[in-house]
Amino acid sequence: MPSRPVLETQRPFRLWMTGSLAVVMAALVPVRDVPDSERSSSMRVLRHSRFDVNETVLRIEQSARLQGLSVLARIGGARPVIVLASSVGGTLVVMDGATSALDVPLSVMVRAGAAGGADVLIASTSPTGQERWLELPPAVADDLAALPGLVERALG
Repeated sequence: MPSRPVLETQRPFRLWMTGSLAVVMAALVPVRDVPDSERSSSMRVLRHSRFDVNETVLRIEQSARLQGLSVLARIGGARPVIVLASSVGGTLVVMDGATSALDVPLSVMVRAGAAGGADVLIASTSPTGQERWLELPPAVADDLAALPGLVERALG
């Protein structure tokens, strides 16, 4: 089996896999309460959806399941957050530094778009393309790399 090239970019301080809803809630609740102007450091807009927030959430969840991921949690409200469990189980939690907030890269936030529809946001810490964190299991790295395509298929 040929080996895949592994590139290390910004190595996180700590990362781990969890299925604990308490950890996921601790990581995501502060992000939901941060004003959009301050959220840009932890989340980035991935795509605009022509569908409303609820339909966008349902489509992303269905696309995730078709790809072998499961929905670990959906935190409701005006800006729902979908937390996906990787194909090997659990979800990734990342810390950039000893005092930094927790990030959950396999999460997707959906908010109402300014001109209708919805905006889909993902964690800005997600490595993309061939970038990988060395400590990350290959299947989880593949799930992270596939997240933008998963959203694209859900909304296409």
